[in-house]
Amino acid sequence: MGITTDTTTFNKRKYLHYLEATAHPGSAQSKNAILEFFQSDADINVTQPINKVDGRDAYLSTVVEPLCKAFRHLSRRTDILLGGEYNGAEWVVSHGHFVGEFVSDWMGIPANNKVVWLHTIEYHRLEDGQSVESYLYFDMLDLLRQIDRMPINKSLGFEGFVPGPASGDGVLLDAQNPEVSSASLKMVDDMLAELWTPEEKWRSAWHDDMLWYGPSGYGSQIGLDGFEKFQHPYEAMFAPGSFSGQMKRSGIAALDDKVSGHFARFGDGNYVASGGWPSHGGIMGSDWLGIPANNQPFTVRVADVWRRRDDLLIENWVFVDIVDMALQLGRDLFADAGISIQPDPRVH
Repeated sequence: MGITTDTTTFNKRKYLHYLEATAHPGSAQSKNAILEFFQSDADINVTQPINKVDGRDAYLSTVVEPLCKAFRHLSRRTDILLGGEYNGAEWVVSHGHFVGEFVSDWMGIPANNKVVWLHTIEYHRLEDGQSVESYLYFDMLDLLRQIDRMPINKSLGFEGFVPGPASGDGVLLDAQNPEVSSASLKMVDDMLAELWTPEEKWRSAWHDDMLWYGPSGYGSQIGLDGFEKFQHPYEAMFAPGSFSGQMKRSGIAALDDKVSGHFARFGDGNYVASGGWPSHGGIMGSDWLGIPANNQPFTVRVADVWRRRDDLLIENWVFVDIVDMALQLGRDLFADAGISIQPDPRVH
């Protein structure tokens, strides 16, 4: 179906309860909510340098507790909450920020004793009201930017705080019109199918004043020509014929086998959510973000949320695990920033 169901509506309300209970992650209430929300052996995946976490207890001890120690007065703010069915599985997603005073080093990342905003998006696959599979994206480059350790010299767009929906209606708890949800999903699918075409038919799907909130390192863009400033160079970095994704395979078996495509994609009212771990990949055919091309194979962990207004897409929030992507291309961005990551041995 790729849209919300009756189960989705139940799950979204349960997820809202979890988000409200974990608004202050260091509290006893938050710990209890985490123990209730995640299945004990949940498959939890986090962006670099954390990666895979083995279950609920490890998530508490290796992700949540270190965050609380590093950031004083830590709280979270949520401005998007959506849900939907994909390939028979039920998903919920939220977008927002953790905010706190960075007072103690986190995984070797040096504290700056200032308020920082950790941009995040989460996807959870729920069974019987509990998360059994999760993908948590932190914009780690944006954190490095805020502590003046940005390892990429020149972003492609604006670097700064990423807001929630201009419409202020991103938390969808009630059941949405299935025809509207299906139309939103089709609009996004049709637009994506035109991204890698010389005719640029993707332009007709977007509002002239579109806002594309890219991850730090790519930066944000406004307007059709602004988005083109990112999209054209990005497409050009792929060696001809090497792009591999869910809708198009490269024919390079070693690459295609690594690209799992979407773990979720669904419409919820005027919103669409999609994620892949990894979503796509390719062979590096031209330099990118200052990294020289040497025919390196790579895959990309991506999460997106789109909002449409009437019959045009107008906002798009994009998360990319650029640190993971750069590692595959031969660059350690934490090392470039002068940071030695100290991973927990229970995280791999």
